[in-house]
Amino acid sequence: MFIMDEDQYTQYNFNINNEDKIEITKKSISGCGGLCGDSLESNLDNASVNNFWRYNEDKILKQLDEYIKGTYRQHYVDRTGGGTEQTLDKIKHNRREGFCAGNITKYIDRYDTKGTPRADLFKVLHYTILLINHLNLIENN
Repeated sequence: MFIMDEDQYTQYNFNINNEDKIEITKKSISGCGGLCGDSLESNLDNASVNNFWRYNEDKILKQLDEYIKGTYRQHYVDRTGGGTEQTLDKIKHNRREGFCAGNITKYIDRYDTKGTPRADLFKVLHYTILLINHLNLIENN
């Protein structure tokens, strides 16, 4: 994923490495003013310290992380017989894209009408991540 900086001279590439750290590579497009090729490896805490996040994205990503981890402890997991199966695991592979996309639509549609807008938006993000994972699996096969 990349994002162009406001000055339109810098491109940022974001990757998450095996240690769950965000790797941010800053690349000059032209006229970089001496900042060409700066590379930082940062976890969410360091990104905040370096004043990278402008809209509290680091805090929101941490909240999202906690929300997703919490779903593994909630009713979304079938524990019968000691199992750890998620609902998505029970859905046929060729129907998972529709399941995720349908839930994204459902939760974005209702997020400001049911009294739990933040929770519904976290659900949208979680199902989006699940959908991206599903698409990655398809692309890699």
